[in-house]
Amino acid sequence: MTQNDGVSSTRLYEVVMPDLQGAEEIVIGAWTKKSGDHVDEGETLVEARTDKVNAEIPSPVAGTVEELLVREGEPVKAGQPIATVTPE
Repeated sequence: MTQNDGVSSTRLYEVVMPDLQGAEEIVIGAWTKKSGDHVDEGETLVEARTDKVNAEIPSPVAGTVEELLVREGEPVKAGQPIATVTPE
């Protein structure tokens, strides 16, 4: 097996939950995009809720949403991967 085995060289960008004012508990509120949707850099990808703040989490890159890794209503931690995007 070689290092480049001919599989697609497209890289996925892993979107992680940012630190929201030191909140201990962060819950995914509502996804504004679904798998297969196009997202622009800075466009809201998901709404997150904490006991301190509700926040819109923007996509750090423009591209196609590949996978949502956390369901609505599920808890997440800062730094946890929440979605993958194929950059343009």
